[in-house]
Amino acid sequence: NWIKQEINLPVALAVVTHAHQDKMGGMDALHAAGIATYANALSNQLAPQEGMVAAQHSLTFAANGWVEPATAPNFGPLKVFYPGPGHTSDNITVGI
Repeated sequence: NWIKQEINLPVALAVVTHAHQDKMGGMDALHAAGIATYANALSNQLAPQEGMVAAQHSLTFAANGWVEPATAPNFGPLKVFYPGPGHTSDNITVGI
């Protein structure tokens, strides 16, 4: 309901940045709303261990840190980057 009330625009996909409750905790709601979800493959591995639902799609990254295009179809202007471990071992950045 929050998406409808606050954004009121169609949402086609969501990219979560790491496997913490404040990022991946809402996967069930996103899936119920028909929103495709994406996360670092490592985040999807870690999520069940932390009691969370994994994203539907796993992103993989080239040696230079940029997302492999084949794993990020239809991302339009979104740029996804894995800078290496930081806040978490699986953290990624998303920009436009």
